[in-house]
Amino acid sequence: MIIHDKLTNLVVFLPRIGVGVVGLGRIGQLHAEIFCTKIPNAELVAVSDVIEDVAKNVAARLGVKYYTKYEEMLKNPEIDAVVICTPTFLHKEMIILAAEHGKHILCEKPITVTVEEADEALAKVAKAGVTLQIGYMRRFDYAYQQAKEKIKKGEIGKPITYIAIARDPAPPPGWAADPKLSGGIFLDMLSHDFDMARWLLDAEVERVHVEGGAMIYDEIKEKGDLDVVTINVKFSNGAIGHVHGSRKSAFGYDLRTEVLGTEGTVYVGYRQDPMFAIGTKQGLVYWGIKWFFKRFYDAYVEEDKHFIQCLLEEKTPLITGEDGKKAVQIAEAAWKSYKEGKPIQIT
Repeated sequence: MIIHDKLTNLVVFLPRIGVGVVGLGRIGQLHAEIFCTKIPNAELVAVSDVIEDVAKNVAARLGVKYYTKYEEMLKNPEIDAVVICTPTFLHKEMIILAAEHGKHILCEKPITVTVEEADEALAKVAKAGVTLQIGYMRRFDYAYQQAKEKIKKGEIGKPITYIAIARDPAPPPGWAADPKLSGGIFLDMLSHDFDMARWLLDAEVERVHVEGGAMIYDEIKEKGDLDVVTINVKFSNGAIGHVHGSRKSAFGYDLRTEVLGTEGTVYVGYRQDPMFAIGTKQGLVYWGIKWFFKRFYDAYVEEDKHFIQCLLEEKTPLITGEDGKKAVQIAEAAWKSYKEGKPIQIT
């Protein structure tokens, strides 16, 4: 990338990372737009989707090339890194292909459907010597980062309890509704909370005990997934925790997290949109938050910036492939606990 500084009349050469995005659903288009407009040292080179009209329209809107075949995009020498935003059951093969083509990888969460698949992908990444970052964007959210900082500084004393509430406005569409393809509620939805638990407490989840069921949607029950769960957890540092998830929240997206310490508590999240309310003699009414895009847009931007910075500075990403694998391990243990009706130790 070449920039002409008009004040000094100097020509400055800045490093540039060429990026290709594969999978142009809602998350893929979001990443493509961010890399195209928000990341100074990145250049969106191309996008790819198996549906040609989608790929063509996104490419035209952003002024880049498009492909319908992922492997063809990987052959483009202008692309240094790929962002994988395809369905979870495709991640393993796409990570491996990118690594074999020498491309660095930002892969949306979760890394894979199973731990076995994660091990295969990580082995190929290590052999190729490329960088892999997993897209648990909450680590880049300003509120969660504040919580991490306060805990690390000891401002709440010793962390002893982690509490997470995650409720989506509606069940997932399409392939994500099938737990064989997405990993179901524990992996597709709550792996965010598993990752956050490990990060905030700086400890591993050693045991899980699940209660739950398909209590709301018949279609979820038919596919073998769950729509309401509670997970009691035990951490390697002795702390305990509780994660609750639901595929329905009538008023909107509801995400809250607490960490209780011996000297205080940190709180992250809110149930209502604080930017608007209507007050009448009946009371004060806030709207709910429609979905996570609005809540975490800035976090997605910071996540993508971090990925490019890691490549330029040859640094290890904040969320590694191993972190991604840990979330899958916890999800697998949660499924086992639910099916066997007992606590499961994670080794």
